[in-house]
Formats: sequence, structure tokens, C-alpha cells
Amino acid sequence: MSEPFELTATKALELINTKKLSREEWVESCLKRIKARENKIKAFSFIDFENSIERAKKFDLTNKKYSGIPFAAKDIIDIEGMPTQMGTTFYKDNIPKRDAGSIAIAKHYGCIPIGKTVTTELGHRHPGPTVNPHNFEHTPGGSSSGSAAAVADLMVPIAFGTQTTGSVIRPAAYCGVIGYKPTYGDFDKSGILPNSPSNDTLGLMARSIDDISLMRSILIEEPVDLDEKCNLTNIKFVFLKSPHWEKMEEDSKELLENFFRSLKNNKINITEIDLNELITQSSEIHTRLSGYEFKRSISAERFHHFSELSEILRNGRLSDGDNMTLKDYHQLMDELNKFKLTFENKLSKFDCIITPSALGEALKGLEFTGSAQLNTTWTLLGYPAITLPLFTGKNNMPIGCQFVTKKTKDDLLLSISKKILKDFF
Repeated sequence: MSEPFELTATKALELINTKKLSREEWVESCLKRIKARENKIKAFSFIDFENSIERAKKFDLTNKKYSGIPFAAKDIIDIEGMPTQMGTTFYKDNIPKRDAGSIAIAKHYGCIPIGKTVTTELGHRHPGPTVNPHNFEHTPGGSSSGSAAAVADLMVPIAFGTQTTGSVIRPAAYCGVIGYKPTYGDFDKSGILPNSPSNDTLGLMARSIDDISLMRSILIEEPVDLDEKCNLTNIKFVFLKSPHWEKMEEDSKELLENFFRSLKNNKINITEIDLNELITQSSEIHTRLSGYEFKRSISAERFHHFSELSEILRNGRLSDGDNMTLKDYHQLMDELNKFKLTFENKLSKFDCIITPSALGEALKGLEFTGSAQLNTTWTLLGYPAITLPLFTGKNNMPIGCQFVTKKTKDDLLLSISKKILKDFF
């Protein structure tokens, strides 16, 4: 070990349990790293230096199987006593007196929230100041930009993000960390700014599958049953290029195709199929659904701060809901239910989907957070998804690969992911 901030949460806890590291040393090291790097990375909207140290010093050993994990949360998630600014200027003094459900659970089991990470404006597309730690001229993605950058830059071992379209998977892929979106509804969403409640999902970013598994077990308050002997030859994989394949960067396509061939050469049961028509349909449903729900979810901002909102928000998802009636919405929900059944039938023979996480490396420039086209379908379906940092692109930037399983198969997804990383990378 060089510095405690470099450790994964699971490794640090091992050292704490063997008296080779203290919780205070771990938290202080993370804060020291933040102090050294934050002026460059701009990952945080608020850092609680004083209280984080005090929590580590006064650690209560009750309920502390997961003792002392320092973590950060996207700034649309309420933490008592910390401002929830939501990527805006008009909420700079918005300090909640109640923790979000997920934060309350994490605190109860001994986790230490050390700050709030930068988000795009109201969790939409207008970017914040965060840069990509691998190259400061490139976007970290959005809307969980600060969470991805903070984990990638070794400021915290774990950070919370949220996903309505691709806001966990894409920034994690761009920043070269593991990003995990669980089955819809697995993690509590109370105390989190809604965008589109039918899609919104709390997710996690970390640098190891064990850390993702650990934090999942905390948030669901149940053990996570990973299959440490997961046999990939018993898994039926499907490779989906998606209708957006031709938009992808050439080196990203080549890397994914090489990975596909490598799996086949290792006797992995993997089949390529075409679901382009259904994936295109999912994007159309998602646009209409999220537009209608977003317009209602941010009504306070729409009525009281409209002139202060960015053009991309006013003319983006907010305007998507302008022409829908409640009757249209009910019909759309019926359409969605039928669509889900159709998709499930198409995938009934398969256990795990392999598909791109993003169109390529993180884009150069900080004005645009990238496209979520490759994540929409899995968010709409409520399927668990994870991006693994498997490749490096032509500009020496990370490229992720996305793995998706059916609803409630999160333990299988994490087991597969851990085995893929161990056996192939």
C-alpha cells in the first residue's frame, strides 16, 4: 500500500480489521487526496472536511460490519446538513434536514459521507465544471459526472450516482471505473430529485466488483450472494451491437468485436442477434415517457426559475412533455408494458447481454456530456446493467463494455462481471 486513498473499500476494511489501518487514517487520506486534486478535477460541489473526520474519530462499533467506508453522493441526493444544489445556482442555500433513504441506510451501517459530487443541471444535460481525470480536455460524461471522476481520481472508493437514461453507465465508462445500475426499485429513491420516476434508478460507482457488491448489500440490507466459482461456459450470452453501431468510433467497434471473438474462442456460449427495431422503439417510448414525467417532476423549477434554466433543459426533455395529455400518458404506459413482454420473450433463451457502454471514448470538450443512446433500453426495461473498464482507445482514454441481465438477476450480473475481469483482463 502506498496511500490509503488508493485502496478499494474491501481491501481497506481488511486492513482495518487486522489493525493495519485506522478508519481515521483512511478518511484523512481521502480528504488529503481531494485537497490535492479538487482544484483540477472539480468533482465536488461540497466537501464536509470537519464532520467526516469527526465521524471517523468517534466511530461507534454498533452495526459496523461495513465500518467506516468513506463515500460521496451525487448532488441531487439529500444528505442532512449538506447543501443539495442540483447543479443550479438558485439552490445554493438548500440544506436538507433529512437524509435520503439510501444515505440513512449507509450511515446506519457505518459509512461516512464526505461530500456531494457535481451533477449536471437538475440531472439533465447541461454540464457542470467537472473534467475527465484521464484528460482534462475531455468530458467526464453526465449526469453523474462528479461521482465518476471522484472514484476514477482515487478521491473516494465508492460514489452514488443516478440513472434516468445513461447517467451512471456512460460517465463510469468515460472515466474508466465500474458503474452499476441495479434492477429498477432495488435501491430506495426517497430524498432524490426525481427526473422520470418510471426510470430513475440509484446506482453505484467503484473500482472493484467486490466494492459494488458490498455497497449493494448495505443498501438492500441483505447479503449479496456472489458465485465465486461462476462458470462462464454455463452462461448463455448474447452480443447486441444495437442500431447505433455505425455511429461508434472504429477502434471501439474493433475492440468489442475482438472481445466477442475471444469469448467464442474460449468456448463461451455467445450468439449475436439483431434487436435493432425493438431498441429503436425503446428510445421513442423513453423520450415520450421521460419528457412527460420530467415536466411534472421539476414543476417548481419550471414555474419559479424558468428563466434561470439552461436552453438545453428548456428545449430538451422539458419540452418533450409539452404535447402529451394524461390520456396519452396512460396509453403510453400500456404500450410500455406490452413492449417489456415482447423484449423479455426475445431474450428468453439468454442469461446475459453484452453490448457497448458508449459510442467510444469520452468526447473532447466540456460542453456536451455525450450520448446515452446505448443505455436507454436497459433503463426503460428496468434491467440491471454494469459497465466494466475493459479497453483503452486510440487516445489512451478508457472504453467500457456493458453487461446486462434480466430483472432481479443482479447477483448473477455481478458474478459474471467479476469472472470476466479475472479471466479475460
